[in-house]
Amino acid sequence: MNIATLPSKVDSDSLFQGLVEQLQFVHGAENWSQCVSALTRWEDEHLLEPDPSVEALARHKKILERLIFFGQLCALVCSHPDFNDDETTEMVEATQAVLRQKLRMWHGPRVSREKSDSILEEVFPES
Repeated sequence: MNIATLPSKVDSDSLFQGLVEQLQFVHGAENWSQCVSALTRWEDEHLLEPDPSVEALARHKKILERLIFFGQLCALVCSHPDFNDDETTEMVEATQAVLRQKLRMWHGPRVSREKSDSILEEVFPES
């Protein structure tokens, strides 16, 4: 982006929208959101085994934290009063919710095998 492509008046009402368009924000937010599918495939390959490695879990957490941080940046742009793309705003909110859920699911407190078996027995006694 160069200064010649900015609106001629920096106090112009179109400055924010012009910057959003020049930065291709919507396209970037869509690409970020699509990372969830790629991450899910990675989880299937590296974390679904009975005892995933400490290294794989650490890598996964770092990826999630970076994606969540980028989502916070996207949410900040979407929260601006001049940003009027409800579809993108909803996509950002939904993607953030999925990423936070993944963080809780994979990196939150773990229930022991005995405790999970006990819960299943209590909920489904006939099984």
